[in-house]
Order: sequence, then C-alpha cells, then structure tokens
Amino acid sequence: MKRLGTVLHSIDNILIVRADKTLESNALYPNSMVVTKTMKRIGRVKELFGPEKNPYISIKLFNEIKDSEITKLKKERVYLA
Repeated sequence: MKRLGTVLHSIDNILIVRADKTLESNALYPNSMVVTKTMKRIGRVKELFGPEKNPYISIKLFNEIKDSEITKLKKERVYLA
C-alpha cells in the first residue's frame, strides 16, 4: 500500500487528490486501485494533471460509494492498493 495523496475536492463521481510528495511517478498508472486507510476500495485513478513536481490526480469513484462517505473523505489520505 503506497500513499497516493490527500483528497481536496469531490465533483460528481470524481475525487481530486493532491499527490503526496513521496509518490514516485513510475508507481502511478491509469486504472490503479485506490483505497482508504481502512483498505476500502473507493475507485480507480483516472488521470494525472498539473505541475510535474506537485501534481493532482483525478479518481473515478465506484458507483456504490455514498455521498456521505465522499464527504468524509475530504482532507483524508488515500492510498494505492
């Protein structure tokens, strides 16, 4: 389990995450599984964007993730499984 980053925003069924400074760029692939600290699968990496040294990551959430769960994810760390 590798630290992906911190959740900043949620838009519809997508999370925007600020990548962790310890994240190696070669460890990130589209469709990589994203989990919470409790190992709950929440979605998959959709795309990487922004500056190379401090990028953002969009995560496509699974349909079964409830709005209340999405709200609780803000400012929480998420991980690559």
